[in-house]
Amino acid sequence: MNLWVLLLLAVVTLGRATYRPLEKPPCEMVDMEVLCHSRGLLQIPAVLHADSKALDLSQNQLQSILETPLIFYTALRRLDLSSNQISFIQPGIFTSLPQLEYLNLARNRLGRASPQNGNGGIGRLPHVATLDLSGNGLYNGLAEAFLEDAPDLLSLSLAENSLTRISRWTLQGVPALEELDLHSNVIMEIEEGAFDDLPRLTRLNLSMNSITCISDFSLPQLRFLDLSRNSIETFQTAPSDQEYQLHWLDLHENKLSQFPDLPRHNQLVYLNVSNNLIQMRPTSSLGDRGPGTEAWAKEPTDPSANDSSSALAHLLFLDLSYNEIESIPQGFLDPMTSLQFLNLSRNCLRTFEAKWERALPSLDTLDVSHNDLQGFAVGLRGLASLRQLFLQHNALTALPPLTLASLPKIQRVDLHRNWVRPCGAPRALVEPAASGCLALSNIPSLRALNLAGNALQRLPEGTFLQTPLVTLDLSANPGLEVVPGALAGLEASLEVLQLQGNGLDALHVDLPRFTRLKQLNLSENQLSWLPAWTREASLEKLDLRNNSFSHLESRGMSGLEGSLRRLYLAGNPLACCGNGWLAAVIQRGSVDIANLEQLMCRHSKDFSSQEDVPFLHVRPEDCEKEGLKKINVLILLIVVLVLSVLLIGVALFCCFCRQEFNQHFKA
Repeated sequence: MNLWVLLLLAVVTLGRATYRPLEKPPCEMVDMEVLCHSRGLLQIPAVLHADSKALDLSQNQLQSILETPLIFYTALRRLDLSSNQISFIQPGIFTSLPQLEYLNLARNRLGRASPQNGNGGIGRLPHVATLDLSGNGLYNGLAEAFLEDAPDLLSLSLAENSLTRISRWTLQGVPALEELDLHSNVIMEIEEGAFDDLPRLTRLNLSMNSITCISDFSLPQLRFLDLSRNSIETFQTAPSDQEYQLHWLDLHENKLSQFPDLPRHNQLVYLNVSNNLIQMRPTSSLGDRGPGTEAWAKEPTDPSANDSSSALAHLLFLDLSYNEIESIPQGFLDPMTSLQFLNLSRNCLRTFEAKWERALPSLDTLDVSHNDLQGFAVGLRGLASLRQLFLQHNALTALPPLTLASLPKIQRVDLHRNWVRPCGAPRALVEPAASGCLALSNIPSLRALNLAGNALQRLPEGTFLQTPLVTLDLSANPGLEVVPGALAGLEASLEVLQLQGNGLDALHVDLPRFTRLKQLNLSENQLSWLPAWTREASLEKLDLRNNSFSHLESRGMSGLEGSLRRLYLAGNPLACCGNGWLAAVIQRGSVDIANLEQLMCRHSKDFSSQEDVPFLHVRPEDCEKEGLKKINVLILLIVVLVLSVLLIGVALFCCFCRQEFNQHFKA
């Protein structure tokens, strides 16, 4: 009997030792999508659902992709293997995934793969439409091996690899390709005909490579081309009357010395040639040139002497900033009737003229800032759609008085760092003395104006009448005199006013009347007093830094308690005691005071000196002591004064008595 009991115990113990619960998959599954990213996996899990549609294995530690267990997941449409350490993929493995459409192998180590099966490729990709091989250190021969047979591939990324050349064989295995990303390689050469076998290619990104020249450009089917951040010195199109589909061309940060030679017939809406070495100079006449060439080319024999600008009738965006342009040649901008954005900033321009009738009728934004402009002129009904005009950092002094008033839709003008002088009330325009000033009144569309740093000495009365500005910047004009009535007409519209750095010692503006004012900057002045605000005020942000304020009177500031949200006070000789309003808002926390912990105030140390202490460290009893000190000093002064009067009176009485005594004695 005991033997049977021992035998039974042995069987039970063996069963417990050999039992294993069903292994749980290490991933999550959401709507037939398996999420295995960032799990520290060393191999593909073999216990996933066989009907999974998508598998995310990114950010793991996979080093090789073998046939098993991947071939069991035949329903996969999307496979993400990015950000692993994969250096080997078994050739032909993806042919067993007949529904695979998306394959991401980015940021692996495929460039270290050794050609173990002939050419080191991954075999046929029968139905893959999107393939990402970026960031793998792939070189030319290996990249061709990976792409030898992908007949349905539409989108391919080979970005951030080590390719130096695109040959006619590089893309031979992807005839259906529509999008190709080659940015951040070391491509120096593109063999002639390298893209001829890609009739459906519409997007091509070659930015951040080492390309020096584009000659005989002939990809009429291309819609998007990015060649930025190369070393391109010339861009020339093959002579043709064929219609090009090019909509987007980016050539910024290259070494172009001339405007690119564009296809004669194109659909360009975006052209960026900023940060180049482009030079444009006006020529003497058009008579020396043959038909079809423009006056802005340097010489008739120059390869850039083309009619590219006349082929830009559809252009919406043109960026020519950061070049070496001295002048916009006559006729260059005429054909660009659809242009909405033009950037000519940071060149060497001395004048900008749009004097032809109805010039640039669709232009919305014009930026000619950071040049050496001394003249700006607009012709009859020119710039009729312009809303934003950037003229800052130039040398403008005398503009035609009605320059801005002639722009019917202008909303924002930036003139800071010039030498512009505003005119006064509209009636002053008829006076001879008004010549050379710029009229800023009667511009009903204007909402934002920047006149900072114009060395303004005086802002005349009625400067902005019937111009409902919302934002006005008059800062950095030391010695500016804002005469009473200078801001008349803005009371119901102005929301932002900048007056910092003008050396003002008094305000001649009745600020409480500006009931919509939300931001007011009075920093870097010499102010010590503010007008009394009313409850109608809308002020939310007030900057009083670096002025001469010692007290913020409760009578003047209490009107802001319902609206004020942020207050700047640093750099003022604030008194620690007697600032009841300031102490109250700090205690309530109703106003956010910038750098409150570092805010200093002046506290009487003794009868003859003061010290700066943090405002938050001042206690009520400190102020009481200071008040007692002042009372004691006052009492002492009164006592001294009374005693002095008494002594003087006694002395005078003694003198009088002595004189009387002397007179009686002589008698």
